Amino acid sequence: MSSGIRVQSASDDSARFSIGNKLKSQQQGVLQAKRNLHDGISLAQTADAALASITDVFQRMRELAVQAATDTLMDSDRNNLDAEYQSLKAQVLSTVETTTWNGHRLFNALSSTSFEFHAGPKANEKITVNIPQIYASGSTVGFSNGDFESNSVGDTSITGWTVGNTRVTLDGLTDIGGWPTPTDATKPASSGGDTVAMTAGQFSTQVVVSDDASRGDKSLQLESTNATVSSGYGIIHGPYIISNDSTSLASGDTVSFDWRAQGGQDSYDVYAYLLNVDTGSTINLLDDTGSSSSWATASITMPANSDGNYKFVFVSGTYDATGGRALGARLFLDNITAPGVSTPDLNETDINSIANASSSITEVDSNIESVTAARASIGASVNRIMYAADYLTESARQLADSRSQMIDTDYAEATGQLARLQTLDMGATYVLNQLKQNSQSSIDMIRSNDVLFKKDA
Repeated sequence: MSSGIRVQSASDDSARFSIGNKLKSQQQGVLQAKRNLHDGISLAQTADAALASITDVFQRMRELAVQAATDTLMDSDRNNLDAEYQSLKAQVLSTVETTTWNGHRLFNALSSTSFEFHAGPKANEKITVNIPQIYASGSTVGFSNGDFESNSVGDTSITGWTVGNTRVTLDGLTDIGGWPTPTDATKPASSGGDTVAMTAGQFSTQVVVSDDASRGDKSLQLESTNATVSSGYGIIHGPYIISNDSTSLASGDTVSFDWRAQGGQDSYDVYAYLLNVDTGSTINLLDDTGSSSSWATASITMPANSDGNYKFVFVSGTYDATGGRALGARLFLDNITAPGVSTPDLNETDINSIANASSSITEVDSNIESVTAARASIGASVNRIMYAADYLTESARQLADSRSQMIDTDYAEATGQLARLQTLDMGATYVLNQLKQNSQSSIDMIRSNDVLFKKDA
């Protein structure tokens, strides 16, 4: 009762000791995940505060543009207004470039920005916050580092990409980029697919020297080695990569990439798709199984009604075609491309003339809409994170209660038992004291009588 713990070691109750340790690990994971989410809320609120400031600046810029668009002003008056307009425009870009949280730049001038927060005690329990593009320099941009030339040979951290050196199951249960994966329904007929347990294996991703000079100096290799499965004809998917930035694609746009696969210790089973970061829908890019392939270029046209913001996802895989349960393979990627997107040209605007001021009004309105959409997206993410954090708080409390029932002392029972033992102890002590007193009285009486007997004698 003094320690408050009933099961202090496995020798007290091995089953409850084991369960208690598992619950403790889960509880601590839940509490840390809750702290992660609160950090995520702070990050998102920092971004929202910056966007609120940008909105105020845009409103003032629009006001100046409307003022300059009237014929009652002289050119010198418009020049004076334009001086403030240009200064405010510079402030917007400065805010975009300098807003950070713990060293993380929150906005990207040329594309959207994503942040993933670990939101549970288990692996891959994540919540993604997307900050849409809000400002750009008027240039045309395509997909960044799709040829991996920004990296050095041997690099395992890939610029512009997130690497997952782990197994994934293409069954709609594993999450990549915060959304469930598509289902690989074209596995070989004899295969149990991703349901077969993996018993060993390693995954690695690195930039390597390209073996085809016409495709550039470098390519990316995704490899699984020394892999085994519990039963024959299984498939192991992994590792994978997902682009950090999304790219805006419309119906009829074309994306392409170069790929080659080798079946090292057995056959390969490779997969690639586009992930719509707003809806979670996917568009298949590659699904192939074989022993070895030469370099090939895959070119895919976006289907009708598919406009949206997409990330590239590439998944390597290996297939136990021989049934020997040993497998491993490699996927090589290069020259991943997407159409260039014309970004807003706010940097090119001025209000030195009525015509320019009118154009500036239109451009500023477009940017206000972009910022408003970004704030709405962030606000929705913050609400989701708050609900998730509330759930984790309750989950941690329930886990603590469960663990307490497993290993802590039941004070009601223990107190009753203590009171019973104390009562028995007091009763026994009382009886012994009475016995001692009675014995002493008898002895005293005998001694008194003995004195009397001696006098009579």
